[in-house]
Amino acid sequence: MKIKAFALSVLPIFSLLFISLSSTAQNRPPQPHTNPASANDWSQTPNTEKEFMQGCVGQQNLQSNQRTSKQNFCTCALNAYKMRYNPQLFSQINALAMQVGKDGPRLVNLMVKPELDRCSAQTNYHP
Repeated sequence: MKIKAFALSVLPIFSLLFISLSSTAQNRPPQPHTNPASANDWSQTPNTEKEFMQGCVGQQNLQSNQRTSKQNFCTCALNAYKMRYNPQLFSQINALAMQVGKDGPRLVNLMVKPELDRCSAQTNYHP
């Protein structure tokens, strides 16, 4: 149940990400990756990080300490995704998760469950 709640809170971010990626893909021709180091450069995708955090933290009215715990959890979760996936792969996974539908975010969460469990233990926040 906790994972389902987290998945539902992350769903809006996947929607925003999918929409922004599809509009970006239509406006920009594909560019070859000539520098492998730049392929994992998350600084080139600041909106992805911002949208993930907005979707993860959400708009719930939480007490200050709960909100801080949730923000810390979301930061930890984002770092887990960043360690495992490069921005392009992360975007592709999210796009496919949107195609799966309501179970898509749940599938993505399962893909990083060990990391999310560590984040929960670190921050004492359990989605």
